[in-house]
Amino acid sequence: MTSPDDLSPQAPDPEVAWERLHPLSVWASAVAIAVFLVPLAIVGTVVLAVVSPSPWVLVPVPATLVFLALTTYLDLLRLRATRFRVTGERMEVRSGIVAKSYRSIPRERVRSVDVAAPIFVRIFGLCSVTVGTGEQVGSGGSDQLQLVYVTADQGEALRRDLLDRGRAARATVSPGAEEGEEGTVGAEEAEVGEVELARLKPAWLGFASATTATLGVGLGAVAALLGLNAQTQGWAWDWMSGRLGLPTPEEMSSYVMTRLLVVVPTALVALLVSGVVVLTAVAVETWWNYRLTREPDGTVRLRRGLLTSVSLSVEERRLNGVTLHEPFVMRLAGGADVRAVATGLAAADAKKTSAKSRLSPGMPRARARELAAALMRTPDSPLDVPLTAHPGSALRRRFTRAGVATLVGAVAAALLAWAHALATEAWWSHVYEVEEEIIPLPLATRTVEATPSWGWAVAAVLFGVLAFGYAVGSYRALGHGLHPRYLVVRRGMAARDTVTLERSAVIGWRITRSPFQRWAGLADVAATTAAGDGMYAAADVGLDQGLAWADAAVPGLLEPFLVRDGGAGPEGSGRS
Repeated sequence: MTSPDDLSPQAPDPEVAWERLHPLSVWASAVAIAVFLVPLAIVGTVVLAVVSPSPWVLVPVPATLVFLALTTYLDLLRLRATRFRVTGERMEVRSGIVAKSYRSIPRERVRSVDVAAPIFVRIFGLCSVTVGTGEQVGSGGSDQLQLVYVTADQGEALRRDLLDRGRAARATVSPGAEEGEEGTVGAEEAEVGEVELARLKPAWLGFASATTATLGVGLGAVAALLGLNAQTQGWAWDWMSGRLGLPTPEEMSSYVMTRLLVVVPTALVALLVSGVVVLTAVAVETWWNYRLTREPDGTVRLRRGLLTSVSLSVEERRLNGVTLHEPFVMRLAGGADVRAVATGLAAADAKKTSAKSRLSPGMPRARARELAAALMRTPDSPLDVPLTAHPGSALRRRFTRAGVATLVGAVAAALLAWAHALATEAWWSHVYEVEEEIIPLPLATRTVEATPSWGWAVAAVLFGVLAFGYAVGSYRALGHGLHPRYLVVRRGMAARDTVTLERSAVIGWRITRSPFQRWAGLADVAATTAAGDGMYAAADVGLDQGLAWADAAVPGLLEPFLVRDGGAGPEGSGRS
């Protein structure tokens, strides 16, 4: 994370004292563990007492208390070993119980400050502070320092201080000292000078369930129950049905098979409703109290969260563009969300980085485009730039893939139809017995057995239609364009992303061509940058078309790699 010279204190500053984490952080962690583990231990004790009374019944609760005491003791040691301070040049943290560690970040490298307060620490008036530089350290994720936990006032003071470049040149007053007067004045200044860019409207929460995962949430719950039943070899279902007087699996299977036209739609509706409820609840917890503001200290600040309060601040000068993200179902519902293309938002993996860069919940597409334009501070939004369509050969490539997928589906359907025709009664009985061990209601075997041979052909045709429809949608999503300050690329069918990137943030170009692309005269032309994902590509663009676009976006950068014939457009390929 730091240079070799940073591995030991450089020039201790006697004017800035080292600070500790707040003592209540130990008890906050203890309460969080106790709230989770103690009820589980009590439930485990009751289950053991009901199922098989034995001396082991007395183990769960005492073992949980011993574990809680051990973790509390380790937290006390961590509290005593951890120190931090912010000087005029650096933020420094000392930690470690057995292996001592000294870590520091120069203040000019600080790109983001994330202040989070889960509900179990918020009741103690505490929060965690994560300071990020946006740099990657090996395969372990991003370069960052984390304080777990400090007071809410200290967290706010650290956020303001570390992102205020004007104050970095002077000696920094310790966030824990003189907090009453200076902290109050700073908060008042921030409230007066901030500009609100977006605030949550309850109607936006409806977009949370506009996703292909809605049905999957219900299916996941059913799969979990089936897994539990399989692990117990059907004992769980037998035990429950015996006490509740439920029909036997054979009776329920017979009932369902005779009423498929009623049962199947009802089951799908139930799965959808359960998915909508769960995803909406998650959205409420994540995005409640959502506000996005532009602060007077030159940062964009995101605040959100019901149970876990999150405050993320990013330097506006590090915001090099935005992504308009439109998943398929949300796009059909007229929604989108806005994500940042910025340095300083890197996390441990791509999924966490994507979540951290998200600046809004799902909202109406027009409002999302308005918010994106406000973030980019341009009178004419780059998202309104007409995009250049990609060559017809790009569509043919997608049709080729769809044709191959359709052919594979047809062969699979033919093999299944052949196996279906050869299956004997004894074979179906054996499969039915295996299914009974896994599913309380063994319906799949009987449904497949009753399926006519032409049913497999219908399935293959439907799969082919979906494949070619996906190919057309994927091609129609392709596009690239130029704005006076930004370059714009768009791609994606399942999730369509329209990315705007400042032309001044482009540090190189990467042109890649597979053998099939060379045969079709296409290429992937990608702009490399220190922000966001690090690379944004115009996929399957015509080679001359893509190189001309790249050369116009950043004049001179690609020039040494271009070959021009008689003043014509650029030809050939290059790599930055």
